Amino acid sequence: MRLFITGVDADGKSCIISNDEVEINSVAPGFGIAIPYNTTQAPPPARPTGNADLIDQYLEPGHVRWMVVDQGANTETPKHHTDTLDLELVLSGSVDLILDDGAHRIEAGDMVVMTGVDHAWKAGPDGYRMTAVLIGTPAPA
Repeated sequence: MRLFITGVDADGKSCIISNDEVEINSVAPGFGIAIPYNTTQAPPPARPTGNADLIDQYLEPGHVRWMVVDQGANTETPKHHTDTLDLELVLSGSVDLILDDGAHRIEAGDMVVMTGVDHAWKAGPDGYRMTAVLIGTPAPA
């Protein structure tokens, strides 16, 4: 499993700040665990200032929504940002995560921590299904 964490570079452009393999550690016979990501404050901090359109998720800071997203083959979403921290897992298919630093191919089993930065999605040739947990964050000051 790969974990992609988004952020911004020194110029405020959206990018991947971390792309690591997630290892599941054995803690007892037949039982393993991994903690790909955790927050250190509640609600999570505000997203960086974005340049793309805001898609309002109508989710108050600290509130949580769990979604499943299906997107058909080769379809695209417009570039946008949200006032949410999204924990995403691609269940099937593939999708390009489009950030200011380029396209990143995300495949079944890969995870993304979307920190509210400017981004778009372009589904692969078979489309994709993703599950996402959205946590509301405050708007930038």
